Amino acid sequence: MVTVVGTVTSDVSYKHGEDGRSNAYFRLGSTERRYNTAVGDWEDGETLWLSVSCWRKLADSVKTTLSKGDPVIVQGKLRLRHYEKDDVKKIALNLDALHVGLDLSRVQSLGAAPVVEPRAGEEQVAHTAPF
Repeated sequence: MVTVVGTVTSDVSYKHGEDGRSNAYFRLGSTERRYNTAVGDWEDGETLWLSVSCWRKLADSVKTTLSKGDPVIVQGKLRLRHYEKDDVKKIALNLDALHVGLDLSRVQSLGAAPVVEPRAGEEQVAHTAPF
């Protein structure tokens, strides 16, 4: 299980299969930031490029929530994919997402509050704030 903080760098593609399973896919760029003491300022390091795959209900939510340029936090299983292109063997990193969320430390305003559905088996209980 890995957690990656980055930016959505592509449009979200979405497919709804004949078997009823939905899939959403997007590219993610995660650039390391480090402090350069010689210059006295922050600078960008290497960028990690990942393909992110989301399935079922997560795919449906990603399709309606994320856009290119959004800052995100993605948690999931990291996979290596071997393929061949133009007679050259290549390796790609893919992240099978289990959790995807907006990185609120890098978002100015979300507008309306998102609707959160209760988990299966949870009862709707009204809670009063203790303050």
